[in-house]
Amino acid sequence: MDVRHQGNRLHLRDTDGFAHTYSAIWLREATNDPAFRDPKTGHKIADGDRIPLDIRITSASLNNGSLDVAFDDGHATAYALADLRLAGEQPLTHELDGDKQLWDASLAPLPWHGLADLKSKPAALLSALNDVARLGFALVRGVPLELNGMQQFLDLIGMMRVTNNGAIQDIKAVPPERAYDLSMTPRALEPHTDNPYRIPQPGYVLLHCLANDAEGGESGLTDGFYVAERMRREHPRLFETLCTVPIVWRYADEQAILEDTSPFIDLALDGSIKHVRYHGRSDRVSAVDADTLDTFYEARRIFAGLINADDVQIRFKLNPGEMYMVDNYRMIHSRKAFKLTTGSRHMRQAYFDRDVVQSRQKTLRRDINAKPWKHRE
Repeated sequence: MDVRHQGNRLHLRDTDGFAHTYSAIWLREATNDPAFRDPKTGHKIADGDRIPLDIRITSASLNNGSLDVAFDDGHATAYALADLRLAGEQPLTHELDGDKQLWDASLAPLPWHGLADLKSKPAALLSALNDVARLGFALVRGVPLELNGMQQFLDLIGMMRVTNNGAIQDIKAVPPERAYDLSMTPRALEPHTDNPYRIPQPGYVLLHCLANDAEGGESGLTDGFYVAERMRREHPRLFETLCTVPIVWRYADEQAILEDTSPFIDLALDGSIKHVRYHGRSDRVSAVDADTLDTFYEARRIFAGLINADDVQIRFKLNPGEMYMVDNYRMIHSRKAFKLTTGSRHMRQAYFDRDVVQSRQKTLRRDINAKPWKHRE
């Protein structure tokens, strides 16, 4: 590693081609000195805004895998070279660690896991969460055939999201006067992400099968990131409107009015796809400039066509005791219609917020024996 410093700049260059220039004030504020940063939480206990804007580096030297740096305000500290490289190479955090694999209908094998293994082997649980990070979903077998049987899986991760519809919810056909959602009918459910009208939108959807012997009722999954990237590649001008035209997502009944305004696609600061929303029953396009809307409606038509295409969807029928967990910011899921005269279809559904799943995966990666969080006493 080659190290050079000059005034308020530090230059690092490695033999593999890595090269980055760090500002002195960034380095000074990044110190882990316990007088400046709490070693337990990582939070600053001194005000970074008090660091002189013209602070300079007085010395920098390698020391067995770390870099010793001194500043002209008298502060001296050591930085792990691996941490400095990571800061230069990956300036943004990722909700779940691991590279994403974009996929279409050819995806194989599907990421199945057994609940018994997930409960007894922390490494198996981490593997399932890594599949969620990589593919956007994981499938689980061996979930108890009890009304709240999925609770055994939920407890491995952390606290579920509770909405005005409750905690673990029934997803089955009910008389029309009791249905507050289209999922409570035997009709097909077109590809969609759940509840884009909530703030925040539920981060992960879990669906547990108790009964599914009616004709039809197959589940479908589409990788929204794959479709969005394909849209960007093949129709860049149209893709832009999907990221910028505001959509009002809305749901209302006798007890709730839920609404949010956001586009079909959110981008991260580095331009990568961060969040895909799609719900053809609740989207209301804002009345922006008419010429812009002409472009948007063309974009939406193509986007919908890609989402509904057979070559991007995987289909499977959940059997009793099986469950899926999907990333609701990425996966677009659907359901075929089913016939009540041929049997029954009874699912139970729950949600996780994104910080719950993020924390569980990252704490397991840090310590394979880490426990899920609980309410502090």
